[in-house]
Amino acid sequence: MNDFIQNKVIPFAQKIENNFILSAISGAFMKVMPALLGGAVFSLFQGLPLGDWYTNFLSSTGISDALAVGVAVCNLTALYFIFALGYNLGEKFNVNPFQTAIVSLLSLLLVTPFSYNNVDSTNGAVTLIKNVIPVDNLGASGIFTAMLCGIIGAYVFAFAVNHNWKIKLPDSVPEMVSKPFEAVVPAFLVSALFLLVRSGFAVTSYGNIQNFIYTMVQAPLVSLGNSFPAMLISMLILLLLWWVGIHGTSVVLSVMMVIWMEPAITNLNNYMAGEPVTLVTTYMFFFVFCQFIGGPGCLFGLTCDMAIFAKSERFKAFGKVCFVPGMFNIVEPVIFGFPIVLNPIMFIPFILTPLVFMIIGYLLMVTGVVNIPALMLSVMTIPGPIAGFILGGGISLGIMIVIMCLLSCIIYYPFFKICDNQALEAEKKVIKKKHLKKTKSRNEEKL
Repeated sequence: MNDFIQNKVIPFAQKIENNFILSAISGAFMKVMPALLGGAVFSLFQGLPLGDWYTNFLSSTGISDALAVGVAVCNLTALYFIFALGYNLGEKFNVNPFQTAIVSLLSLLLVTPFSYNNVDSTNGAVTLIKNVIPVDNLGASGIFTAMLCGIIGAYVFAFAVNHNWKIKLPDSVPEMVSKPFEAVVPAFLVSALFLLVRSGFAVTSYGNIQNFIYTMVQAPLVSLGNSFPAMLISMLILLLLWWVGIHGTSVVLSVMMVIWMEPAITNLNNYMAGEPVTLVTTYMFFFVFCQFIGGPGCLFGLTCDMAIFAKSERFKAFGKVCFVPGMFNIVEPVIFGFPIVLNPIMFIPFILTPLVFMIIGYLLMVTGVVNIPALMLSVMTIPGPIAGFILGGGISLGIMIVIMCLLSCIIYYPFFKICDNQALEAEKKVIKKKHLKKTKSRNEEKL
């Protein structure tokens, strides 16, 4: 079993974690978070659960309209994402990252339709409105198209630059003038490629590449990847990777984040519009159980057990060191220092606790007992109960996280005591051995 893990599982997981394309994609989502969070702060004020008087006050004073920033935040996500993705890929390809980001953004806009069919709600008449960009293509439904355009556009641009397909001006021309000209040919090639793509899809029944990708790729993948069984399997893989010493969160999110972000953005959009938040299995739902209850494995309970109930000097000291970081979901010291890694005793609680909590949380949210997290966070070191409120889940989500933190203490306790007793016995043996050594030395001195 160990040979299989060492020779097969770990190398495969490391390849995924180190893949520069997946790394650039996940990094782009992290860069986009500030834009989403900036708007989410206003939505948080708009959605405070203070009753009808608060809602009426916001509406009557016009504050509600001022706080409605959904279009800028949610409906332009693909634009933010492709710019960040192009920048990351530019760094990976060793070309000017800002130029790569601009060209990547251009590639998406070149395949985006500049017209919109407006349907009259009264008589059903369809009117073609020209010279407008439908924001629907630049929101959550355009993420996959942005990802594809960003990767291809950045690759073609970098290929041309690295092969010196550029306009070379005389050395007497200042660098600030000559440098932009060097990117003209690569940018032209990218533009020509995506204009061909635009023209090709214009004669199909889909009309544009966004409709094609969303219908044939994104919608089926999102439907499959956002099912609750798929999320449970993702959590299991994440935990197993952590247990063998690999950063499971990084590996899983590299693959799944692009799938989980669309429903998360849809929830955010609905929250901002004052509409019901109905999609449970999203990016932030996953993070509630893999991060905000003490990190992967819901290890807050174990850090509490060490700090309060440890008998061995080893875990007494270790518990004091790990308790405060554990409150902020920083658990790498516990995973590698306890250790959790390849520890057969801690395998059961480390794997089962998050899975059981996720099942319970899913049932509570589906039945409406607990609010679904609608907002997004890029900072994962916020204490769980506070994060529950900031995520838009209100008091109910915060209370659920508190209860699960307490339950994790109970679940981990018997397994921790086994390790603690083993450490205590080992310490007693060391003390006894030192005592015998001292006694022997004294006897030798007397002789």
